[in-house]
Amino acid sequence: MRLAGKTAIVTGSTKGIGLGIARAFAREGARVAVNARSAEDCAAVAGQLGAGAVAVPADLSRSDEVRRLAREATRALGGRVDVLVNNAGQPRVAKSVELPEPDYRYTLDLNLNAYFLLSQEIGRGMLERRGGAIINVTSMNGTVPFPQRLAYCVSKAGANMLTRVMAIEWAQAGVRVNAIAPGYVETEIVKSLSASGILDRAKLAARTPMGRLGTPEEIGEAAVFLASDAASFITGEVLTVDGGWSSYGYV
Repeated sequence: MRLAGKTAIVTGSTKGIGLGIARAFAREGARVAVNARSAEDCAAVAGQLGAGAVAVPADLSRSDEVRRLAREATRALGGRVDVLVNNAGQPRVAKSVELPEPDYRYTLDLNLNAYFLLSQEIGRGMLERRGGAIINVTSMNGTVPFPQRLAYCVSKAGANMLTRVMAIEWAQAGVRVNAIAPGYVETEIVKSLSASGILDRAKLAARTPMGRLGTPEEIGEAAVFLASDAASFITGEVLTVDGGWSSYGYV
């Protein structure tokens, strides 16, 4: 029960990595605010997590919805948020010369600007109480560029720097800000892209030094560590969880 008595918001937590984190937090004793765009999906996952979980649907590509999430989740969790996990996001695959401007802007609104706004809103309460932890789910693509992923890579690189700047500003107030940068993980979207032929999971596994893709549960374990007192002297870090992908340079 490493998070016993703590309250947490996990955005994009009805599937994939976000669901893995929400489940890990609930298992470790935290009360979790579940978030996604679908109210039905939020309610279903909150029901699975137990009596302490609450559902707060919101479209985080919109700043007014981000602020509403902050207000409603804080109220539903009893007026205090101990841990914020910014996870909601999406990839956008297109050649850079053909990437539509609306797609570029939407990706940055969801993957980066929402992280900033929600951290700012929830961070105010943490700073007043002089304690709290923020975890930004970024990607190995914040440091490793992939072709046809311009908007995604830019957003994740920005989220890494967002993490570091907030961390050094807020450290003396007892608020820790870290990031988790996953590699390829066995999520619904990866399985779907693999089934449609866009991704080759066997090749991705072969390219990974550990010989497999990660799991949402493994990302959840990393998030529990960063949210817990075991990481009390860790801030401003980007923890890469990619099975060795970004360290491997041999062809």
